[in-house]
Amino acid sequence: MLRSAPGGGKTSFLRLMTPRPLRLAANLQDDPYSRPTYDALRGKGAIGENGPALLGVMATFTPEYRDLDDVDRGLGMFRALLNARIVIATVRAILERSNRTYPDDLETVQAHWNPDVDVTIPAKATGTQLYEWAANIERSFYDRLDDLGDGESSGGHTRLDALTWFSTARLSDAQGEIDAKRLLMLDDLQLLSDDQRKSLMDLLTTARAECGIWVAERMEALNYQEILSEGALRRRDYEGVVQLENLWANRHKSYANFVSQIADLRARRADGFEDRDFFGLLSEDDDDVRWSQAYADASEQIKSRIVARTKNDPRYQDWMSSTESRSGTAHDKAVLWRATEILIERDLARDQRAFDFEVLSDEDYSSKDSSGMRNAARHFLRHELGAPIYYGKATLATASSWNVDQYVDVAGDIFEEIAAKVTGPRASPAALTTDRQHDIIKTAAKKRWQAMPRRLPQGYDARRLLEAAGRFCQTQTFRPTAPYAPGVTGFAITMEDRAKLIDGADKGPVQYKKLREVLASLVAHNEIAPRLDHRNKGREYVVFYLNRLVCVHFDLPLGYGGWREKSIQELSQWLEHGASAVKEARLVD
Repeated sequence: MLRSAPGGGKTSFLRLMTPRPLRLAANLQDDPYSRPTYDALRGKGAIGENGPALLGVMATFTPEYRDLDDVDRGLGMFRALLNARIVIATVRAILERSNRTYPDDLETVQAHWNPDVDVTIPAKATGTQLYEWAANIERSFYDRLDDLGDGESSGGHTRLDALTWFSTARLSDAQGEIDAKRLLMLDDLQLLSDDQRKSLMDLLTTARAECGIWVAERMEALNYQEILSEGALRRRDYEGVVQLENLWANRHKSYANFVSQIADLRARRADGFEDRDFFGLLSEDDDDVRWSQAYADASEQIKSRIVARTKNDPRYQDWMSSTESRSGTAHDKAVLWRATEILIERDLARDQRAFDFEVLSDEDYSSKDSSGMRNAARHFLRHELGAPIYYGKATLATASSWNVDQYVDVAGDIFEEIAAKVTGPRASPAALTTDRQHDIIKTAAKKRWQAMPRRLPQGYDARRLLEAAGRFCQTQTFRPTAPYAPGVTGFAITMEDRAKLIDGADKGPVQYKKLREVLASLVAHNEIAPRLDHRNKGREYVVFYLNRLVCVHFDLPLGYGGWREKSIQELSQWLEHGASAVKEARLVD
């Protein structure tokens, strides 16, 4: 089972295992840019010494299957149509494998098997005969739909015989019998009705076919119990479930390398780009001319703020002197001053202040160099100055929230900007500035935000809840003491509240049922990402992290880890009233 939000890469992955892409990968093994793909496929046994070692057959579900739902009593017509399409998909894959044409070369295909009694697929047939057999089922399917109107029909096929046929039949093409591992791939399961999906999963689970079976579906195919339940989040519902976003979330570097290769390959093959290095044209550093003086001025302003805030309290003199003596770029010094200011705010906010004459320790001061504090200070500084925050190769990967389509959208916008400056085969455009990268990524985030009501079921409600969540994360992130450095990018509910949503929402207040549906929709479309097993003060939580482009929209950091607990009562208020339901954080903690 392969699951993801739309754009997770399921269909592309399945297509990679079909004959033509496998043959192309084998032929391009000496191409340095395609070699990693070849090595991976060879390592998994999909490609052998002489080319493809796998017969991958892909059948895609379409909305017309769901049209059967009201009239197909017993699902016999559904099974008949699926049998026909698996057989035809196999015939097409055999022709593609032998570099033949469909339907012109159907006679080169042969299939022999030993069916049980009352099995409809011919025991011995050519590709032409199989084509005619499947075409008769298709014609009967449409004729019966036209005749039925509002009536019902029984009949059709009683079993999914195509699965046994595919796994056991002797298949031959023009070169002879095909000796290859077999893989059946079924895509877009979310387009089936609930009854069809359940029936198919039962058939596949009990068939024990002697072949590989991969089934891909969007998360939206699952009901709220599957999406929000503990079992689904722990991936216990099926032994072989791969939820792509969760898989990549545990492999940060692998994901970044993967999507970077996609961007680089697309750029190198674009007309007029002339094999240029895409990432070599992305600036990773600020424009010194524009920002160095701004950072130097910021250091002086922060220093003045500290003096005014502490009233020259000698308690902080050692910290001030140590910060003053540090060397580095204008940016590094400004970040250091901002980190020192955060530390002083934390000290001032302590409930029980130490004696004024107590000297603050070097150990306390050294915490400014922790990665969380440093990242918080950097984010605060750049946000306050209006300096670029979102730029560079690593940020592109992180901002995509483990979704390939989201990555390609943003990287594509940046590529268009770069490509527009390429005027000829020898032109060397200047690297795209961090300012411009930041603006493009912010614009992409805004477009995605504005399109949310059209993309999601209950889209306006979903955006209203996210608007409150984003505003809440802002108020928590930019508190003077940065208590959750580098910032808050998620909210959490207790496992008890999760149980109330799943099991008790139908009996509780009506807004809980609505909240459950909206949360499930947001998870299914990768607008929030659930993470289980977070423990705090003896309690267990489900944390919902915001999609990273939602974080960009609200000027939040892109790191994970910072979250705050919310009750389902509070979340219901968010859903009802949006950002106006969020209480402002105190200016002084």
